[in-house]
Amino acid sequence: MYAYMALVLLALGGAAGAYWQGREDGRSACESAQARDDRVAKVASDAAASAAAGAIGRISVRHTTIRQEVEREIQIRPEYRDCRHSAEQLQRINSALSPAGPEPAGAGPVPAADAAGR
Repeated sequence: MYAYMALVLLALGGAAGAYWQGREDGRSACESAQARDDRVAKVASDAAASAAAGAIGRISVRHTTIRQEVEREIQIRPEYRDCRHSAEQLQRINSALSPAGPEPAGAGPVPAADAAGR
């Protein structure tokens, strides 16, 4: 009986040790992956900074004076002085151009003024 208990304890101890070792291996794998990513990011950052510095160094500033000739534009605006309408025709044109107003009140039956009192 003691042998079985010792065997069970030994198995539990081995399982716990394997679990602990697995956790440590996983942690070290994550740390090494993070260190690798940090190194790659540093190399990329350094490469970008050196490329930007090289491009900035190649910028040349030039001062130039631009001279232009004055151009003259002629605008023609037609004026319709000769176009005249009669008053009735002008009213029709204005009513056609203006938006439609509300409908007039219908000619339906209206009760007499004293119909409410009956």
